[in-house]
Amino acid sequence: MRRILSGILIGLGILMILGAAGLLLYNQQESEREASFSARILPKLSEEIQERAQHGAAETLPLEDDPRTGPREMTVCTIDGWDYIGVFSIPSISYDAPILADWSLEKLAVSACRFHGSTFAGNLVLCAHNYNSLYRRLGKLKTGDEVLFTDMDGLIWTYEVADLEVLEPDMVTEMNDSGYDLTFFTCTYGGQARLTLRCVRS
Repeated sequence: MRRILSGILIGLGILMILGAAGLLLYNQQESEREASFSARILPKLSEEIQERAQHGAAETLPLEDDPRTGPREMTVCTIDGWDYIGVFSIPSISYDAPILADWSLEKLAVSACRFHGSTFAGNLVLCAHNYNSLYRRLGKLKTGDEVLFTDMDGLIWTYEVADLEVLEPDMVTEMNDSGYDLTFFTCTYGGQARLTLRCVRS
């Protein structure tokens, strides 16, 4: 009986190890897929942003918010079939990511996305998968570190790190209505919570 139980436990252990190895391989492949996607898209985004800036696209934006419709809408540009609102950068950890205009599980698999809000409304929320140990990299940030968002019209929005907190997955209101100008979040290890970077305009 002991031999049978021992064999079962060993078999379960082997299955767990194989499962962990498979998950690690899958995450690595997904990480490489996102990195490849970003490397291909970022130059095209930069070219589009520069072209729009040179043609004075930002100058054609309304100077003030419309009292009837609220804050101005962010410009969305389509490149290779995907809709983007700009590029998000954290210089101190060498992080640059194209930002898709909205989010879904499919889109998150290849790029960071807008989760809520806008730069003009002062409540932009961005999200990304924890690829390339993004969780660990965000943990290295200090209060006051520079954060940048370059929109599709060439406007550069400058922020600084104000806080880093962990939220539960169901805390959507706390994520979106925080009072911070920009929020960026990713999953903690295991995906049980959200490491959340809070930023204010500088």
